[in-house]
Amino acid sequence: MATSKKQRKSGKSFKIIFPASIYDQITGQFKAMEAQKLEGYALAMCGLKTDLSDNSHTYLVKKVFIPEKGNLIEHSSVSVTPSGEYLEKVLAEAGESNSAIIEIHTHVDAPAPSFSSVDLENGIDNGRFLKSCRIRFGMIVMGSEGLSALEYDGDSDSLRVPEKASIAVMTRHGLKTVLPVQKPGATEPLAEVYDRQVRLWGSQSQRRIEATTAGIVGLGGTGSVVLQILSRIGVKKFVLVDPDDIEESNLSRLPYAISTDVGKKKVKVAAAHLKKVNKNAEITSLAGPVADFKDKLKACTVIFGCVDNDLARLTLNEISLRYFIPLIDTGTEIFVTEGSLDEMGGQVRVVIPSVTGCLECGGLIDKEQAAMSMLSQEERNILAAAGYVRGTDLTPAPAVMTLNAIIASLAVQEFVDMMTERGRPDYSYLIYSGRSPIIDRLSLERCDTCPNCGSRGILGAGEEKKQSRACLKMISEEPGTP
Repeated sequence: MATSKKQRKSGKSFKIIFPASIYDQITGQFKAMEAQKLEGYALAMCGLKTDLSDNSHTYLVKKVFIPEKGNLIEHSSVSVTPSGEYLEKVLAEAGESNSAIIEIHTHVDAPAPSFSSVDLENGIDNGRFLKSCRIRFGMIVMGSEGLSALEYDGDSDSLRVPEKASIAVMTRHGLKTVLPVQKPGATEPLAEVYDRQVRLWGSQSQRRIEATTAGIVGLGGTGSVVLQILSRIGVKKFVLVDPDDIEESNLSRLPYAISTDVGKKKVKVAAAHLKKVNKNAEITSLAGPVADFKDKLKACTVIFGCVDNDLARLTLNEISLRYFIPLIDTGTEIFVTEGSLDEMGGQVRVVIPSVTGCLECGGLIDKEQAAMSMLSQEERNILAAAGYVRGTDLTPAPAVMTLNAIIASLAVQEFVDMMTERGRPDYSYLIYSGRSPIIDRLSLERCDTCPNCGSRGILGAGEEKKQSRACLKMISEEPGTP
């Protein structure tokens, strides 16, 4: 697309992610408008996710507004103009929730449209106005095969043209790019080492696996096996998070470590092991609590939670929901009385933002235990002596590699099923009982009143920013494409 004085190339990438239900809603409406030879129009209220270099802007759709006929001043095959009163209502809500606004419209009989000169004029005007309201503004014109996108830049008073733009949808099988439509083309052959698994799930699924950036939070017994399997099936990009050093008592459960690694950081030893498996692996090693590395983890396309405390789970739940990142949470527990096994088992919980419920509304996080995780080790030991806390220096919890391997394998299989889009029952919660042994399958249903994944929660909120006040200035009601 040629640029004008109103536009400038940015060199950045632009992506907008829709929950599947919302995407179906707007595309259904746009198809209905196309059938009547009318432009389609919607406003998306979004959170924002940027990469650390600010070269990638991802907009996370929280809500879409589609004006009805009574809220339109003009609607034809070449323009659509919502009323100022309607826009004022939308902008007030966007300002209250610190959201960006992405204007979305269609052009009749244009499967891969570009912006018109009228679109550009109005885009500049809208961008200026929304800047005065402290609301970020972008615009998309989309068709059945492609799209064009622009972002308003208040510093240069121009519309930035991204180097590439795409629309993706969050589904039960993870994130899927839907526009522009991908046409078959030449691809590099897959490595011979993956031949046997490609025979099972195909080359397209293998490429999805290899394109994954996997976060693994917790590199103890379960996380270490997750790491092993992911590296063997082709994942090449990792973000590893763990604050701990390797202790001698860990060695029976850490396949990446040997006796000379005692005293070293788990993330460093795990990264060195990954490089032995695949010299081209890209690894970010973060030695510290997960709460310190939210900005690093938002770059992941999936996160495996292999932690042993609910404070870390709260943080992972938040990251998953804020940035539309699938979370696969794991846990194991063994109950022993005087050396006799009472029960052993574990769980795998899959959180797909906007699709499933989250860990909190599923009742899977104990906030009292999460609060205790914030105490010092000395304070925790005092509570442990009184019987309030398990798994401290005074009361180390039993752990064995066999159980860890079972739960880790179930977790990675959930990821593989997601990538390969295999047909599956509608469940997102596995409970493994080791004594029977049996696996129960449950579903994590979304709760609209949940403070996290509910309609007024943090789902798709993106990066936190200072509260801004919605602009209350009346928008002019001149006809034309907004």
